[in-house]
Amino acid sequence: MKGHIHGPITDINMTPFVDIVLVILIIFLLTATVMLPRTFSIALPKAAQADKLESAPIIIGIDREGKIAINGVRLQQDSDFEQVFRSQQKDKEPQAVIAADQEVRHGRLIEVIDCLKGLQVKRIGIEVEQK
Repeated sequence: MKGHIHGPITDINMTPFVDIVLVILIIFLLTATVMLPRTFSIALPKAAQADKLESAPIIIGIDREGKIAINGVRLQQDSDFEQVFRSQQKDKEPQAVIAADQEVRHGRLIEVIDCLKGLQVKRIGIEVEQK
């Protein structure tokens, strides 16, 4: 049998450190997928009665000037809407949530809803801030 040598421990056990780093990485990856980047700032209107969604929809942002971004991808022209939307679509039956600035004109919002209906999107929501 080997004898135990008493003295300072010079080895570092890396297993707990690696476990903690992996847990932090997993938490970071999960939160990063939930938080979609906004291309521009939007002042959402407030509502007292707002529902939460169960699945991840495609977020369509409309800024104060009426410019559109789909899941953070800014459109150069309105004619790019279908192409960019299809590239972001993951589900067979996509859901869309429109995050429009409270100052955006009503007609612009209707144009976006009309585009979504033309793409056969059945579930369309409007994002608001909870009061």
